[in-house]
Amino acid sequence: METIKQYSQLNKNIQRGIALGNFDGVHIGHQKLIKTLVQKCRLNNLQSCIYTFANHTLEIITGREIPLQITDMRMKQKIFKSLGVELLYLEEFNKDLMVLSPEDFIKDILMEKLNCKIVTVGFDYSFGYKGQGNVDTLKEMAKIYGFELCIIQPVVINSEKVGSSIIRKYIKDGNIEGANAFLGRPYSFYSKIIRGKGIGGEKLGYPTANVLIEPHHLVPQKGVYATFVRVNNSMYKGATCIGTSPTFGNHDIGMETFIIGFDGDIYDEFIEIQFVKKLRDQVRFNSIDNLTNQINRDVNNINAYLHL
Repeated sequence: METIKQYSQLNKNIQRGIALGNFDGVHIGHQKLIKTLVQKCRLNNLQSCIYTFANHTLEIITGREIPLQITDMRMKQKIFKSLGVELLYLEEFNKDLMVLSPEDFIKDILMEKLNCKIVTVGFDYSFGYKGQGNVDTLKEMAKIYGFELCIIQPVVINSEKVGSSIIRKYIKDGNIEGANAFLGRPYSFYSKIIRGKGIGGEKLGYPTANVLIEPHHLVPQKGVYATFVRVNNSMYKGATCIGTSPTFGNHDIGMETFIIGFDGDIYDEFIEIQFVKKLRDQVRFNSIDNLTNQINRDVNNINAYLHL
């Protein structure tokens, strides 16, 4: 999959099918949309393309703090590629785009710049100045500009409509299994390993990988989780603790993972932590021995629960 950020990088002679949206989480509804796009593009000999924004629109429109991201752009790119997308166009959302009318967006960007022949969107997609454009607008524009429009209806699980907002709530509440059902895969946290305080290895006998938490990262509820950990393309079981290390008087939120069966120096490298199940809440222990005994039980439970 090719990723570009400038129209000058586009081959304007190539005809494309375009998927539009934010795709936070790339959940099963998004996946249905993207798979439909890829399938239709293959049948019609078009290049499959996702058009989305590199930054969050709310930063420009309202100046407010943006919602925490279920998937950052690195993770989105990995998932898009795995679904067979050929081109990702990352547009930098700015004030010029903010005031663009729905019809000008279709005419100037989709038609003239992207040479679009098929548009694929979700049922609730909105676009253009103040979100004035919607799927009804696209239906009218499809007649005028001659493109095929595919509208993907919502996916419903247990009477709940799959969406980024409910997935975000599940993750914040520690309901990883609920979030994963809507995502269609384990919720993943992809970030860099940083140096911690050395408590896990020196005092507990369980050296941990401390993950950098960036401001945009969506962090699950405090507690201990069964996880899979991808390190250098190899997968391991993991015990991931999110919290403040209250037993040692540390009140800073952190994420650290004991990677079962791994021994190596991975400082400053990126790893992927895939959350499978919350085992327990964070607890303050009266002694290091009690904490160590609980970690032993956690690791044994994870080994029994997870299967590679």
